[in-house]
Amino acid sequence: MTAPGRDSGTLLRGLGIGWRPELAAFIAERRELGFVEVTAEALHTHGPLPVGLDDLIERGMPVVPHGVSLGLGGTEPLQPARVAHLAAVAERVRAPLVSEHVAFVRANGLEAGHLLPVPRTREAMDVLVANVRTLSAELAAPLALEHPAALLRWPEADFGEADFLTELAERTGALLLLDLANLHADQINHGVDPHRFLDALPWERVAYIHVAGGVVRDGLYHDTHTHPVTDAVLDLLCEVADRCADQPTSTDHAVTDSGGMPAVMLERDGRYPSVRELTGELNTIATAVGRPPAATGRPLTVVSTPRTGQRTEPTRQDRPTRAAEPGEPGRPGRRDRRGGLSGPDRVEPGRDAGHDGDTAGNLRQAQGELIRALVGGGPAPVGFDPGQVESTRVALLRKRADAVARTWPALSCLPGFHARFAAFADGRPPAGAYADGVAFAHAAHSDLDREARAEQLVAALARRRLARRWLAVATDRRGGGRPLVAIRVPFLGIRVLGLDREND
Repeated sequence: MTAPGRDSGTLLRGLGIGWRPELAAFIAERRELGFVEVTAEALHTHGPLPVGLDDLIERGMPVVPHGVSLGLGGTEPLQPARVAHLAAVAERVRAPLVSEHVAFVRANGLEAGHLLPVPRTREAMDVLVANVRTLSAELAAPLALEHPAALLRWPEADFGEADFLTELAERTGALLLLDLANLHADQINHGVDPHRFLDALPWERVAYIHVAGGVVRDGLYHDTHTHPVTDAVLDLLCEVADRCADQPTSTDHAVTDSGGMPAVMLERDGRYPSVRELTGELNTIATAVGRPPAATGRPLTVVSTPRTGQRTEPTRQDRPTRAAEPGEPGRPGRRDRRGGLSGPDRVEPGRDAGHDGDTAGNLRQAQGELIRALVGGGPAPVGFDPGQVESTRVALLRKRADAVARTWPALSCLPGFHARFAAFADGRPPAGAYADGVAFAHAAHSDLDREARAEQLVAALARRRLARRWLAVATDRRGGGRPLVAIRVPFLGIRVLGLDREND
């Protein structure tokens, strides 16, 4: 195994955490943290940064934008506005590194609202390579790619899991973000051997590591980010630390922690624990990788590297090869099915002479059918396990309900909210938590209490353009009792009349 970070160019150091507004005060007090990661789509390119994050940037804390909506594995062209937004956010937070996912999120005009896996095939590889190169060319910082957790698996594969990531990194020059919770999910859900995966991983390309919590439901592991990190994930982290401790540190970079151990980051996206519990979880992670809790944070060291869009050649000689896993197709070598060399100059999507017509044509159709089955009420695509498709459909509905509940807290207090929202949203493509909440509130308006109605009324008023109006009023006369009246006055904000008390 080659030492981690040998070709990574940019080395994050120590222990990090995902920055969320709910954790801002906690993170501000944790001076030993080495870096934070922030969801790129949660930041604006102009205007004030979220309170707390701005202070971290001024302190010199490395901030990594983590994208979730580009859909690098999708056959549809990358949306220029999304690419520009990610690039602008990266520059705004002075990012030393940017990360995104090996996933697709939309097809045929439908949004999944969640990261979906791509097949481990040559066609999918070509699509990913083209999209990663397009994105990398717009970024001023290196790009790291994360393999997402999945409840379903595509029926065909030309690569093993680690081999797919290896070729993707080699053909694009991108780095890798290793998510041990996602690896554990693949072990439970699809029988992937995590030890063989770690053996075959190109460690010289690993930029940093994610750990997170999850839960098993109906025999499947769900990567929730709302539960404590499991013992199984901590065991994998200890295994990685042991592997790294035995490897020499590259002389190309400044000395790294724990014999070349990549930086490790905790993801927590909801159901936030107490300060004591969260501190204990961070300390447990630090101990697992051999870093005393009192010394978990080190500054990030940035080392000169080629732009991610340029090809680099990682060292392969120390990486063991492996046989195909049970049920896995034979591992392709460096020559493809046409007998030609695979590499960065081999193909671009739509130009593979080994396939009839458009290379991405079959993949485009398959992705569209899968999304229709998951969010549009369509049948399970041919070849897919119907049980896995159904489990994924239900999980996506649950995630949508959770997102709406976070966006509309008063609405989520409706009795039986999660079940009622799932019934409402089933077969309706997601439109985002805000729009989903508005549509559901309209459908369930007769059952809403006055607080939930007021919440919707205030939002409706806020959506109005007030450029030419000094005063705006919105009224809700539905329901029993007095009508609700929302008034927006410049410099005074919004007041709701008709409740027991006024609300800002």
